[in-house]
Amino acid sequence: MSENTFVQRDLFHMLCDQVIGRGISRVVYSSKVLPDCVVKVEDGAGSFQNVIEWETWQRVSDTPFSRWFAACRWISPSGSVLVMERTRPATPSEFPEKMPVFLTDFKRTNYGVSMATDPKTGKSAETFVCHDYGTSLLFEHGMSKRLRKAEWWDV
Repeated sequence: MSENTFVQRDLFHMLCDQVIGRGISRVVYSSKVLPDCVVKVEDGAGSFQNVIEWETWQRVSDTPFSRWFAACRWISPSGSVLVMERTRPATPSEFPEKMPVFLTDFKRTNYGVSMATDPKTGKSAETFVCHDYGTSLLFEHGMSKRLRKAEWWDV
């Protein structure tokens, strides 16, 4: 890797465009070179939300439970940078009454609608998904089909 900080800065600004979200431990950017993705940058040490989202996606991606999660595409070797599919904001009528027990934080901004293409039909599937699942209970509850009433809230 180049030790030149100007090159590193250029690479970052080439990949990351506008700040579109912030959380406790991460900043989320739109991407110039990957317009169908977001880039989640975790600067601080200790929370590992990018790694948790990556590991969660690895466990669910080939299961029916993947329908609840925005897809992770790439992660940096240290886990500080995660590239995830970009979702569009959900309309009020798209928020379901019940959600899987392993999803916990029902803040509306943690969810959106996936625009990913259905591999069977080749058309946009428009599926309601969680795009901020670094604090889910999947590891504790496992992949359960059980649903519970969602108490949606806003900031």
